[in-house]
Amino acid sequence: MTHGSGSDIGYGATPLSRVLAPPVETPATREGRLDRLHEYFLGGCPETVAPALERALVEARRVREGFGDEAVGEDLASVWYAAAVVLELAAALELDDDDVRGAAAAVAEACALPLSAARFVLFTQAVGSSRVLELPPLVGAEIQLRLLLGLDVLANVSLWLRTPEGPECVLAIGDVKPNRRVRAEARAVLRGRSRLSLLGGSRLCSAPVLRFGKTYAALVGQVGGVEAPVADGFLASAASALGPVLEREHLLSHSAARERTLVGAAERRLMRLGFDLHDGPIQDVLALAADVRLLQQQIYPFVLEGHREQAYGRFDDLSARLVELDRQLREIAHSLETKSVISRPLGEILHRELESFEERTGIEVTLEIRGDPDSLSSGQRVTLFRTIQEALANVREHAGASSVEVRLRARRSAIDLQISDDGMGFEVDRALAHAAERGRLGLVGIAERVRMLGGTFELESRPGGPTLLELTLPRWEPLAP
Repeated sequence: MTHGSGSDIGYGATPLSRVLAPPVETPATREGRLDRLHEYFLGGCPETVAPALERALVEARRVREGFGDEAVGEDLASVWYAAAVVLELAAALELDDDDVRGAAAAVAEACALPLSAARFVLFTQAVGSSRVLELPPLVGAEIQLRLLLGLDVLANVSLWLRTPEGPECVLAIGDVKPNRRVRAEARAVLRGRSRLSLLGGSRLCSAPVLRFGKTYAALVGQVGGVEAPVADGFLASAASALGPVLEREHLLSHSAARERTLVGAAERRLMRLGFDLHDGPIQDVLALAADVRLLQQQIYPFVLEGHREQAYGRFDDLSARLVELDRQLREIAHSLETKSVISRPLGEILHRELESFEERTGIEVTLEIRGDPDSLSSGQRVTLFRTIQEALANVREHAGASSVEVRLRARRSAIDLQISDDGMGFEVDRALAHAAERGRLGLVGIAERVRMLGGTFELESRPGGPTLLELTLPRWEPLAP
């Protein structure tokens, strides 16, 4: 997203020189600043981000009303809105350094602040926003640190975690890779010792990231276009804002470990069930089919000639039903295999599953995949696959549908799945209660899987249709490998 460069960064085509010495505002010009700020950002943003900016404007207006004072509310709502827009653009990978500088200049003009103060106000509002915590921790931390470079506070910055082997750099922003001096600074911070800042003219600054009052990580940066005390202030604010992000990463890491244990146990049971089906009922069906064919041959001579053709046809029907039962049992046993779901591209697995469903049932299936879903954890991949399997099984058995639509969207912060059909529909609460009474807990089990992974699950339907199943799973990438 760009609105120009050089000395013309501002909103409403206002030169930066005017931002450095903001004009005296009248009540009339003050009143419309939030809307003008929105028009500035909306003018250069992609269409995909525009709805998020509209939602941010609605929330900013509520923030404005909440202050009770019209002038103060307009100022602070403008800051709130600018910070929200910066985060939305960053989350959509549409934020560059010119956008950050432009946002700071816009806040300076909107709130009649010096540019240096506007930078700090915008930064603290952005990094402290709850929106950061909705993103994967690695993404949230990267956005927070990248703002330090976009605002020309630091030339480069790195995040270090404490490990038994020593400081480990988990995130580095800037053109220069962390060197031995940066590592030494991080080690000193993690050990609670005095900083080594300004060592050898390197203009280093650092700050500890605390967890329960103890140093959990260290931020180390090289001072950019500001004085060292200003950089220290920014870095201290960044370290404070990173605390909740790293805490969430810590909780997600433990949750992921429990997820792997629970999902692994469930999948092992399913795999064992698949083996038991293959070695037990499937073999029994094959033996029964052989017995039926033998009985057909043995009984044929004892059937009256006028009834032989009818009897022979009945035996053929019975054999055909056994063949179909064998095929269905083999499909069930195959569907319980998990290895291919984890190891092969998810899109390929889903295309194969839906093509097989369409071929068996004659129900038209549409699959739409947006984004890259292959960076999910194994538990998330299995949950998505099992959800689609269960939904298609319900469509086949109960819906009477002629078409099904499956939409999978991989966003930077989450992955969304929607499955809709044009079948007869049902009353959701009554149907789930009836299924539970009969011991059929497919959808209930899927809902529990989703909630175990920290996601949301919703099922909407009514008699006459349509039926819509929606789930959202948060994306997560560990800070440390």
